[in-house]
Amino acid sequence: MVPFRIPDKDKVLMKIGEAEQGLAPLSEMNIFVWNVYKGQKAHIFEHDFKKYGSGKDFIFLQEALVDNKMPLLWQNDFKSYEWHLAQSFHYKKDLSSTGVAIGSKITPSSVDFIRASTREFFWLTPKLTLFSEYDFEGRKVLFVCTHVLNFVTTNAFTTSLYEIAERISKFEGPVVLAGDFNTWNVKRYMIMKSIFRDLKLEHLDLENDGRLLKLDHVFVRGFDVLKAEVHNTVLGSDHFPLEIKLKL
Repeated sequence: MVPFRIPDKDKVLMKIGEAEQGLAPLSEMNIFVWNVYKGQKAHIFEHDFKKYGSGKDFIFLQEALVDNKMPLLWQNDFKSYEWHLAQSFHYKKDLSSTGVAIGSKITPSSVDFIRASTREFFWLTPKLTLFSEYDFEGRKVLFVCTHVLNFVTTNAFTTSLYEIAERISKFEGPVVLAGDFNTWNVKRYMIMKSIFRDLKLEHLDLENDGRLLKLDHVFVRGFDVLKAEVHNTVLGSDHFPLEIKLKL
């Protein structure tokens, strides 16, 4: 028996909390990007999430988990944030769900998602990409949080990136694209860079990057990069978090 359920498309998006602000007043922003491993490292994850995520203007999560504990963490320790989650699947045993999420101190003007046309192992769980637009004093900015397919062929992986790129290509303004791209070999890495380079997205080189497998990446367009680094001592997940500071 399959232990999970894929939500219908009209049930994928979930909102948690309310932002304290309307429009974004600042041109500089701190962004935190982390595949949180569904919070499986328990108290270590919670400590690291609070320590490194607190105070950031935007938080991009992959493998975010919503259960009877996670929303309390989001709402209590990040109560000034509004979270939008695109749910990949629900666990049948407790109805908890996991997916990609963006949290921010401002309310997005629009939120949407796409599912990759292929699933993991071609039949298992879907991978999602979340698109949130924000209004920076009349200027639209697109934030994209993604978790790209892992256990598929190179062709399927490539197709999933083109699906993301097609949606971004319809947006003419500044863009931040970040998440877990599952680039565990050179071929995947080069395909990824080529596809998004064609959209004039800059792939960021990260300080303190001692990762053996560079799975997590950040691309930007229309920003000056003030800081981009890996927190390579954080043990609360099987991925290290990334911290980016940008100026619009």
